[in-house]
Amino acid sequence: MYHDSEEWQITPLSGNTGQAYMGVSKDEKVFFKRNTSPFIAALAAEGITPKLKWTQRTYTGDILTAQEWEEGQLLNKQDMANQEVIDLIRSIHQNDSLLNLLKRAKAQESSPLDLIKDYYQGLPHSLKFHSYFNHIIQQMEHMIDRDFLEIDYCICHGDLNHNNFLLTNDQHLYLVDWDNVKIADPLFDICYLLCHYFSPTEWMQWFNLYEFPITDSFQKRVKWYSLLACLNLIKEYYAEDRHYQVNETIVLLKNIYEN
Repeated sequence: MYHDSEEWQITPLSGNTGQAYMGVSKDEKVFFKRNTSPFIAALAAEGITPKLKWTQRTYTGDILTAQEWEEGQLLNKQDMANQEVIDLIRSIHQNDSLLNLLKRAKAQESSPLDLIKDYYQGLPHSLKFHSYFNHIIQQMEHMIDRDFLEIDYCICHGDLNHNNFLLTNDQHLYLVDWDNVKIADPLFDICYLLCHYFSPTEWMQWFNLYEFPITDSFQKRVKWYSLLACLNLIKEYYAEDRHYQVNETIVLLKNIYEN
């Protein structure tokens, strides 16, 4: 792999996409990503992801981006309740300039029905025909009313996983891996994080730290997006053969649905 006549030593980085690499050339180290979101330049300019160095099309037709390599550490599960994490998520959700940029790039808003369609994309046969899951989805479709469609949609990262938060050695917090970015209800992002990391008894504490507006529609939207988050987590865990986590999340899904 080359750029400006330099040869790079490439090392694949762990992750589920197989698209990220560390590149080393002489004394320079960069983070390479193949076919990442074109939105990455704007995110880097805002300081949400590390600085963009260059973008280049490879001979195979892929788009390769190089970003500054930042020394630091990924967050762990316990960090997802830290105020710094919550503040970063809220600042992204409230960033109108990035939202307008995405809209100008013809990004469509993802309604609840769109998100259900996304769930069915690539869904394994045994989950697609699971009677209990399909019953819940039918009920979710009946729950959708004007309150779900008339709220302000925002930029959602789409995968608020602790491994996507990088805290650098100089204490700057970045959010990386924007391949699943959407324009949607902020609860799409938040409920995924809450179902992933916290028991329902801890959710209101997190919402209070976020200073989330508690409106008349809040409870039913939290319930709806939590059910969706559980279904998406079951889909992820199933694909990774993590059977204990699948069963754990089914219990959570059942508790949310029945209460």
